[in-house]
Amino acid sequence: MKKIRPILGAALAAFLAYQAYASFYYGKPYQGRDYSPDQAFYYQKYRLFSWRTWIPSMTMPGDGDSSRYSVGGYLRVFKADGTLVGRSYDGCIAVVEVSWYDDAVGGFGCNEHLIVLTAKAKVD
Repeated sequence: MKKIRPILGAALAAFLAYQAYASFYYGKPYQGRDYSPDQAFYYQKYRLFSWRTWIPSMTMPGDGDSSRYSVGGYLRVFKADGTLVGRSYDGCIAVVEVSWYDDAVGGFGCNEHLIVLTAKAKVD
């Protein structure tokens, strides 16, 4: 039993370290997938870990939810098979409005985003 505890502790520490790394680097999906009209590509918003999400905030009635403007993250575009095409960082990913164009994906939020779709995928 004494030999198993250090092994379990090391495994738990490795698991928690990987989860922390994934939260800081990859982020968590902020919303579901949104496919292009031809279903060949999709985009998904990812929020990154921030200490500000742990701090409670209140706004006055009618002000809206200002905490949405402090959620940083990535707009990532993928092919339908899951291959990453491109990504773009925004400091307020929650309010980014995304539009599909013929050969690009555009996003408008705190910053402007344009991710070019390098090659149109064939739809079978």
